[in-house]
Amino acid sequence: MDDFFVTTHVAAFAQDRGLGALFAGNLLAFMGLTGLAGVIASGWASDRLGPVWPTAAAFAARIVVFAWIAIDQSPVSIAVFALVFGATFLVTAPLTVVFVRQSFGTRHLGALAGLITMVHQIFGGVGAYAGAAIFDATGGYQAHSS
Repeated sequence: MDDFFVTTHVAAFAQDRGLGALFAGNLLAFMGLTGLAGVIASGWASDRLGPVWPTAAAFAARIVVFAWIAIDQSPVSIAVFALVFGATFLVTAPLTVVFVRQSFGTRHLGALAGLITMVHQIFGGVGAYAGAAIFDATGGYQAHSS
């Protein structure tokens, strides 16, 4: 859910915090590049350590950068948030298939991985929409906006 929320709102959030439109838009592109690096690194790590450690590392990194951006919303922090979050982007998608195969075997792998992907997509849309609805209702991304 946070993937869709962040990718939908990161450029607007950056602009609301004073970054230029070009820089804010480019953050999304650089998130894609760091995402490529993250997928390659997590695949390498998963081959050596199994899928649990790279998945845990991705979610730990997300917790850290979400906590950081909640406290410090300077331009540098926004850029670091986007790049670190980007590195965790798409990491769990290929590892989900590994988890399902290890947990349930291959007999229903397609159906189970498809179900997980469907639920992820539905709630991803809900997350992106909820962020927009909150922004529209409050006028900003801050809890105290009006």
